[in-house]
Amino acid sequence: MLGTAAALAITFIAGGVLGACAGTDANRQKEELLAELEAAGTKGEAQCKPESVAPCYDGPDGTANRGECKAGEHRCKDNARWGNCDGQVTPIAELCNRKDDDCDGIIDNDFERDGAICFIGKGACKTQGVWHCAQDGKTAQCDAPPPPRSAEVCNGQDDDCDGQIDNGNLAGTGTECNTKKPGICGQGSTQCAGGQIQCIQT
Repeated sequence: MLGTAAALAITFIAGGVLGACAGTDANRQKEELLAELEAAGTKGEAQCKPESVAPCYDGPDGTANRGECKAGEHRCKDNARWGNCDGQVTPIAELCNRKDDDCDGIIDNDFERDGAICFIGKGACKTQGVWHCAQDGKTAQCDAPPPPRSAEVCNGQDDDCDGQIDNGNLAGTGTECNTKKPGICGQGSTQCAGGQIQCIQT
């Protein structure tokens, strides 16, 4: 006795090639189809009419035809089961490429926006550029030029852009000087303090 899958498949193709042809070829095709459906009966009921085509999509709900994602098509096979979904594009991890790869409606989320203004450094060392997606799409990079570097001087700024202010052996420091205080309190040396060379008691 034929299974449900076979019965549904026969219903699908009624009026078609197998129902219209009475020749030997048609009978042979019918017998082969019935045998195949009977053998596959334990795999579930018939899903479709053989040779029919329908839209399909295996990605998460709400992502089809959003961003880079799109539905595909599958064709019904002779055993009344759907074939592979051809042409579909499902979500992938988001890349920095001005595209919505994960199909959540947001382009390049989790990355700095390509073309947005960016800065590197602080104070006198601050330079401006724009964000660009790396070639591999895994990061966004700021193309701001390296900050101009100059010898560190006592001025309250980070002239050599090493992240420290008025550090190192500064010009004008380290020499003996007079603090203009009485007695031994007048002995001092020039040091950088508050962005200025001052005579500090030693």
